[in-house]
Parts: sequence; structure tokens; C-alpha cells
Amino acid sequence: MTGLLVSTGPQISSAQISVRGKVVDSVYGQGIGYATVSLLTRNDSAMVRGQLTDTVGTFLLTGISPGRYILQISSVGYRKRYLPVFLQTTTDAGIIRLTANTSQLTGIQVSGSRPAFRREDDKLVLNISGNKLFATAANGYDILKKIPGLQVNGDGTLLLNGRTTPVIFVNGKQLQMSPEEQQQFLSSLSPDMLSSIEVINTPSSRYDGEFKAILDIRLKQDPRMGWKGAISTNLQQNAYTLSDNNLMITYRAGKMVYTARMGYTGGDRIRRYHALQHLANTDILTTNTRTLTGNNNLIFQAGADYNIAPDQRISLLLRGARLDRNIRSFNTLDATDATVQKAMMNTYTDNRSNPLQHSYAANLDYSGKWKKTQLDLLTSYVNISNRQDEDIQTHNAPDQQLLTYWLTNLNNDITIRTAQADVSINAGKATLLMGGRFAFTTTSNKLRYDTLDTPQHFVTDSSRTNNFLYNEYTGAAYISYSSSFKKLNYNLSLRTEYTHTNANSFTKNAVTERNYLKWLPGISVTYAFNKNQQLNVAYSRRLTRPTFTQLNPFRFYNSPLNYYVGNPDLKAATTDMLAVSYTYKNLMVTVNAGREWDAMVRYPEYDSITNVLEYLGKNIPFNDFAGVQVSFPLTVTKWWRMNHQVNGYYKKEQMPYHQATYRIPVTEYDFSGSQVFTLPAKYTFEIYYAYHSRGGNSLYKSMSLGNVDLSLQKQWMNGKLNTRINYYDIFDTYRVLYIFREKQIINNQLSHWFGNRKFALTVAYNFGRSTHKAMQEKKNEEENRVGL
Repeated sequence: MTGLLVSTGPQISSAQISVRGKVVDSVYGQGIGYATVSLLTRNDSAMVRGQLTDTVGTFLLTGISPGRYILQISSVGYRKRYLPVFLQTTTDAGIIRLTANTSQLTGIQVSGSRPAFRREDDKLVLNISGNKLFATAANGYDILKKIPGLQVNGDGTLLLNGRTTPVIFVNGKQLQMSPEEQQQFLSSLSPDMLSSIEVINTPSSRYDGEFKAILDIRLKQDPRMGWKGAISTNLQQNAYTLSDNNLMITYRAGKMVYTARMGYTGGDRIRRYHALQHLANTDILTTNTRTLTGNNNLIFQAGADYNIAPDQRISLLLRGARLDRNIRSFNTLDATDATVQKAMMNTYTDNRSNPLQHSYAANLDYSGKWKKTQLDLLTSYVNISNRQDEDIQTHNAPDQQLLTYWLTNLNNDITIRTAQADVSINAGKATLLMGGRFAFTTTSNKLRYDTLDTPQHFVTDSSRTNNFLYNEYTGAAYISYSSSFKKLNYNLSLRTEYTHTNANSFTKNAVTERNYLKWLPGISVTYAFNKNQQLNVAYSRRLTRPTFTQLNPFRFYNSPLNYYVGNPDLKAATTDMLAVSYTYKNLMVTVNAGREWDAMVRYPEYDSITNVLEYLGKNIPFNDFAGVQVSFPLTVTKWWRMNHQVNGYYKKEQMPYHQATYRIPVTEYDFSGSQVFTLPAKYTFEIYYAYHSRGGNSLYKSMSLGNVDLSLQKQWMNGKLNTRINYYDIFDTYRVLYIFREKQIINNQLSHWFGNRKFALTVAYNFGRSTHKAMQEKKNEEENRVGL
């Protein structure tokens, strides 16, 4: 394609039109993200419109008057391209191919001139590559905690907008991972590996109904032939030592791209749990639990991409994880009378376990495009196997008498099979997207409790032994239509999901089956006032299915007097949410509100006779929620950048308790910020601080918490070697504390400490060799004609 000439009818000078297209690599046909697209006047090359392509290389320039222009496309590592265009109506420029410029790729350094955050319709994009705001991050968690509205909790779990756990995507595709494997994956990431992260707060009906929010992590792509790699090690130290080590290699040869990755984590993590409870008989019970987890964890993956043609590609990815841990949990229960003078009980429990999780996964995908139609086929197979043996002994502390002795054996297997097809058709300025998905999940759980009956003799405890099988079949179909009108872009979508579940409790000889059909509409409308200012309104309906542990009707112990029980009769919940986002230059404001119907809650029941606290599950009619997020990154000088976020949350949850339902409105807010300084000799220093106010839910009040982190980063050897020093939670103030509201029922408080105060050293080295031979640069006829 040497030029673009469009003439479809008489010119209408008063109309406002648009031009769209996709920028791809000339060899591999892959979309080039964040390429600069500029529409210039024919006479003096003045810029009329400008935009960065999205992560897959597409762009849309709107609000253009008919006439003759030059379309300029440029991207780091590619030769700049110029295309004369004659625009009379809204136009699809089609595929625009850029050729790699190897002279620019040697020792490439990205200046980081792109803004750290930008809004693209209904999603927020974080530009990671070359951005000083993320330079000192030791791993993926350090990057994620700077996302507006995202809470990174001390145990590694994520919460968006105060209530939603986001789904992790990688390069536009979901990778089915267990929570443990996901945390291992996020810990292994560094800013050097990432191009960007996309945050989708209100996913359209194109996505699975259970995806209420998405974090799409985009890894860097290198168009050069040859091989490259990165190796890094991260050493963390508090009272114990933990190390994360990672190796990544990519090799391009002809139409093939091979990737390999391996990560290993070894060492110990520490956490503590404390509870103080005033019992019904006026005694005071103190619980202390100290858990030390030893890690011997390995993750690995290998992949191959084959470009059948410039617009057709097939890819295979094999993944595996072997998470072998050694856990020792030591728990004490001390009871005194109300005066705290007389000891009523003093016991300790030693729980030794060796949980093993071995998972294997395969993804086989195909992508092809014919003119204006694109087909994507995605298939995956995941198997997760959990094995755990426990030795649980409880003694009376004063005389060391053995009170109870439990042995447990757990066999838990999860198998997930999915297949998905998506068809996209471009028709002028409109895009029609449709597709379907099928998933079949099997979860098998066999848990045996053996209790010491007489010395040297164990018997099976039927009240705790569990054999539970859960099968879930889901089928989904959707249709989505997007288009634009002048400065208005909109997307309408509808998804329907059918679910069949079978929960078989062999131990209780009970089978629960459910069949339900859900309709999930979505709409997103964006109005661009100008290139610096836009407004987006999005509505979506999402689905929450009960998980295996929520359905399993047996006890899961936190401590000898504290456990939760699943409910096989739980129904799926649906959530309606409306979000409004406004962007002006670097200022971004998002307001959201919604209601969750048939919400699933876990509520406590306290037995005043046995002092047992159990957590039960049930559906309630609805919960209400709302929130606001404000983000304002600012470049003060060339050597001083800052970013601040303020988030506010409102929720009114209905919590059943003791034949009553509590509906207490709760408001809370959090604030976080970072100051990044570029120092001489290529040093970067950062101060990060965060504060979360008091909050909670209808039953518990949560106390405020905060932390301060310090980071120092430096590049060596022309950017090939990166070193980072991080000191987290320097004042040791990150503690999660809850207090029960209705003290006349349960007067208790509990706290969690995750050992976040630690020192970390990271060393990362990039290596490789390019075998791509530079081609002689030639100007096309149109470039010569315009004097370029």
C-alpha cells in the first residue's frame, strides 16, 4: 500500500467526518500499540488531529473537515510513514504497515514523554514502558498500587472501587490461574517487562459475565529478529528472607516467535492474627495465631507464535506451576474472667501442614483477518491439583496435656475447559462484534479428618470428613455494535449466559442442581470535547456465580473455635452499575454507583454455650454501593514528577445476624501519592504514601491504616542493567483491625499483620542479539511528491 486515495461522492464542506485504521508490523502483522498518528494539512503540514494507537494498533480521528491531508504514522523502532489522503466522508484507512528501523532499535531508550495515565473511552490506560513514575517498582504489585481506585491488600489480594476483585488478562487474553499462581505471577513482573496496563471498570457484554472489572497487562513486544532475554532477582528481608527469581527469553526467526519463562520463589513469609473477644459468660478470650510459610515455588511457560500470513496467526502457550509450601501455624487461646485476674483456660495448638499445588495449562489460539472481517478462536485447558496433610495438636498449656489430636488429608482437583469464538466486521465507521463461549468446570474435593480416640488409635471424624463434587457448565453468546457520530463514540452490547450446576455431597447423600439464564446488557458512550477533554458514560450488568468453597457444605477451620460453612443452595447474584468518567488533560474523575441483587454474604453466628464462632453463607435481596475516584499526575519539572489519587466509597450492605438484618450505611476514603525525583547519574528516588480511613460494613467497623515506602533505582550499562532498592512500610503501620458493632451480641475485635515492613533489593539484566539486517530505505512516490 503506497498511498490512500478516497473519493466516494461530492464534497460536503460543512460535514464533520472521521478516519480510522490499524497500524501493524510489516513482517508479523501484529498491531503496534502507542504509535503516533497525526493528520497534517497538505499545504503547510500543520497538525489537524493527533492520537496514539491503542494496544492493538487501532486509531480513530474524529471531527475532521473534508479535504486533502497527509496521514503521518510514527513509532519508536520503525520507519516513519506518510500517506496522502483525500477525505470526503468517514473513511476506513485499513491496515497500515510500518517497517522496522534497526538503527533506532540498537540500545533503544524510551524517553517516557507519554503521559502516565490516559483515558480511552471506557478504559484507563497506564503507560508503563519508559515512564519514570513506575521506574522504581520492584514488581507488579508496586505498579498496581498506583492505579486509581485499586487497593493492593497486605495479603496480595486486589480490590477495585472498594468492592470488586478484578480479573487478570495478559495481552488481551485471560490466563486461568489459581489465586496462589496469580500472586506468584504478579510478583514476578517488573517495569522492564511491561508496555502498559489497561483498566476496564465496566466491561462490555463481550466479556464473560463474571468479569466485573479487568486488568489487562500488556507485555512488551520487540519486532526485531533474533533473541533477547531478561533475568532478575528480588531479595526481601524482614525477620525472614524471601527471594523471587525470574528468567524470560524471546526468539524470533522468520515467521516464528518462541518465548520461554521461568520463575522461582524460595524463603519464608510471616503473618499474625490477633482477636480479643468478650464471651457471653463474661470471660475474656484472647486468640493469637502466628503463621510462617516456607516457599519452594516454581512457575514456567513456553510458547510459540506462527504467522501463517500477515493477517493470520496461530499461537500455542503451555504453562505450569509447582507451589510447594511448608506451613507452621501456632495458635494460643487464653481465657480469663471479666476482671482479667483469674485464668479460666490456657491452650495452644500447633498446626503443621505441607500444601502442594501443581497446575498445568494449555492455550491454543487462532487469529485471522480477511478484508474487513476478523475471526479469533481461543481454547484453553487448565488442571489444578491441591494436596495437603495436616497434623493438628492442641494442648493444655499449664500441664502440657494433649486435649485433641487431628490428622487431615485433602485431595482437591479442579479442571477447566473453555472454547471461545469472536467475529469482528468493520463496515465504514461501524464495527459489529459477535461471538460465543463455552466452559466446563469440574471441582472434586475429598477431605478426611481423623481424630485421636485412644492412645495410638485414630478414628475418622464424620462431622468434618467431606467428599464433594461440583460440576458447572456455562454457555454464552453476545453481540456488540460500536460506531461514531461526529464527536460521539458509542457501543451497545448484549450477552446471554446459560448456567447448569450440579453440586453432589456424597458424604451427606445430597445433590443440588440449578439451571438459570441471565441477560447482561451493556452500553458505553464517549463524547470528545477536544483532544484533551472527554466524557464517558457506561452501564453494565454483571454476574457473580457462587464459588466452590461457598457451596461446599462442610467446615473450613480458621482456628479450633472458628470456621466457615458453605451453602449448596446459594443462587448467583447480578450487579447493575453505572459509571461516569471525565478526563481533562491529566485530571481523571470517575463516579460509579450500583446495586447487587441476590448478593451472597458470609455472616457470623456465635454459640454462647460452646463459644464457637461459625460463618454461614446466604443470599440477601440486595446491596447498594457508590464511589468516586480522582487521579491527577503532575510533572513539576523535568526532574520532579508526582501523582496523587483520592477515592471515596459508600456502601449499604444488608447483613443478617441473630434473626435480624443490619443495614448500616458506611462511607470511607483512601488517599495515596508518590513523589518521583530524577537525580544525577541516572538515579531515580521515590516516596510513596497511602492512607485508608475508618470504614467497615454493617457488622464490623474497620480502623484506619497507612504506610510509607521508599525506593531508589539506577540504570547501568546503557540501560541493560537495572538495580532497585525498596524499603516498604518503613513505620510498620499497616495493620488491618476490625471491631464488631453490636457489642451486646459479640464484643470482639480482630487484627491482621502481614509482615509488610521489609527491605528489598532487585537486580535485573537485559541481554540479547539482533539478527535483523537493515533494509535500504526507499521513499515512495507520495513521499517524494510532498518533498519528504
